Amino acid sequence: MLIGGCKTTTTATAPEISYDAWQTKQSASTVPYSTNTMVKINLNWSRIGPFSRYDTWVRANAFGGMFDVYGAQTCLGKFVRDDRLAPAHGWWELICQDDSYAAGKFQLTQQGNILGIGNAINGEKVGFDLPIPN
Repeated sequence: MLIGGCKTTTTATAPEISYDAWQTKQSASTVPYSTNTMVKINLNWSRIGPFSRYDTWVRANAFGGMFDVYGAQTCLGKFVRDDRLAPAHGWWELICQDDSYAAGKFQLTQQGNILGIGNAINGEKVGFDLPIPN
């Protein structure tokens, strides 16, 4: 489910739906998740809180997944593998309870982590390192 366009400009576009609507529409993947666990994400974005490391619930398979970040507010994320975006390995988006939104592209590390780089709709740079355990 795509909630907003990921433009190639320097800032993300606003999502087409709100946090509450996205939370309601979250559904299980058609391919079962092989990973369903809590991890610590390193996330740099002022909308999530003053720290850089947060508890995160990850559900993932070989094609993509969902992640919920628990900071000063809860943010819902999605990532999708798309090798057509080379050298990136896919795209991601994140929406928070106050409807702040960020999107971008990611690369996978040899350790299986997702390194995401992108922008919020206000132009703020957003970056994260999300471990995806095997």
